[in-house]
Amino acid sequence: MRIALFGATGGTGRAVIDQALQAGHQVKALARYAKDLPSKDGLTVLQGDAMVAGDVARSLADADAVVVALGNSQNAFALLFGARRTTPRDVCEAGTRNILAALGDKDRRRVDVVSAFGVGDTRDKLPLMFKVFYRLILREQIADKERQEVLLKASTANFVLIQPAALTDKPASGKWTATLDGTLGGSEVSRHDLAAAILSHLTTTANTRQTVTLSG
Repeated sequence: MRIALFGATGGTGRAVIDQALQAGHQVKALARYAKDLPSKDGLTVLQGDAMVAGDVARSLADADAVVVALGNSQNAFALLFGARRTTPRDVCEAGTRNILAALGDKDRRRVDVVSAFGVGDTRDKLPLMFKVFYRLILREQIADKERQEVLLKASTANFVLIQPAALTDKPASGKWTATLDGTLGGSEVSRHDLAAAILSHLTTTANTRQTVTLSG
């Protein structure tokens, strides 16, 4: 399978690359800082930006499936205290808008999009402590994810929204809990397990245009 990947230099994007290459897939990754991604067999890195429609269209050429792992990896506390912004505040919304536009209304390629637990369909299931944290610290990032989900649901895309619990860099366990009703099996999940789950979803037609909650 040839996978177009957006958000390749983040923790989840890198995990998707590793898992996909190990499984024998090919990955075309769009990155603003292409030099940050090491050369690997099966990996093609395109210098570009998801905020630029033409770069997105180039990335989708010849791809069989799409993984959207866009996000702002800057320290949220630093941003609150005036740190220089290196990622646009609407990267998820604008990047996804460009992806959907490039796909068009009739494209049936699978699009797996990494969101966050507590957004959209699972907003009411978020524990109070996390609701406060989202509102006070991650307000900007969560608002971007909310707008991204609205765009997807208004589109005709063949998408799956994957909402992971708190992400960790722990080794893959090979086990995870995936639910359609927002039920959590644990409070966290490894990015490597998330990547494996994404690849599993890409190879099936189940759960299209649905939200999947993923946890340990």
